[in-house]
Amino acid sequence: MAALAADDDAECQAMWGEAALVQQLRDEVELEAGELAVEWEDSVLRRFLRARKHNILKAKLMFLEQLQWRKGAEVDTVLTDFVFHERQEFSKWYPEAFYGVDRTGRPVYVQQPGKIDTTQLWKFTTMERCVRYHLQQQERYWRLIAPSCSLAAGRLHEQSLVVIDMDGVGISTITGEVRKIMATIMQIDQDYYPELMWKCVIINAPTTFRVIWSMIKYLLDARTQVKIEVLGADYQAELLQLIAPEHLMQCYGGSNATPMR
Repeated sequence: MAALAADDDAECQAMWGEAALVQQLRDEVELEAGELAVEWEDSVLRRFLRARKHNILKAKLMFLEQLQWRKGAEVDTVLTDFVFHERQEFSKWYPEAFYGVDRTGRPVYVQQPGKIDTTQLWKFTTMERCVRYHLQQQERYWRLIAPSCSLAAGRLHEQSLVVIDMDGVGISTITGEVRKIMATIMQIDQDYYPELMWKCVIINAPTTFRVIWSMIKYLLDARTQVKIEVLGADYQAELLQLIAPEHLMQCYGGSNATPMR
């Protein structure tokens, strides 16, 4: 089914052209949402269109649900009205950050789930504030970080390269609380911030994870499958092909000694 969907997607683009489909999506959305849709650039509409394999109706429903969610969650003001004063302490127990760029100038996001410790997190913050901080980070990414990287690179970079370090991940480390916060964040990203990931490289993947991944990856559509690469401990050469040494952390084989924060 995934292959068929991909073929339909390609055929749709070939027949109509993506620019025409984006304009059609805009027309459909504006009929429903009026001025709420005017401020959104074509690049954003294109992400929703691609997330729904260029199906106008499905893309429209997804975009309208996003507008409703943004209003209810007050996302439009999260960059100015939310202060995550516990950020420095948070980074110790939930290591993740945008860290440099890849060889094309694309932003690189690094996460180390094996070091997440919710027992420590809940001593100084809450699940709700952590999720709110993630929303702020996503808004900062597509409104500020991606445009800045695009300007510096001289080319459009809407998507990021994601590096997930599985070192230390095991049944005992991925507790119910860790799964809950990660699942919540992943659901938000999937539903309301689609197509922001160019490629995901999972490193230090234990054998058990790689076996499970080989079985479950087929549950994902072809578009998502090709974006994810699972590597074990022998990952440095691959990362250095994607990221220049000066932008890659020393612990991953690069020369950048700047702490992740």
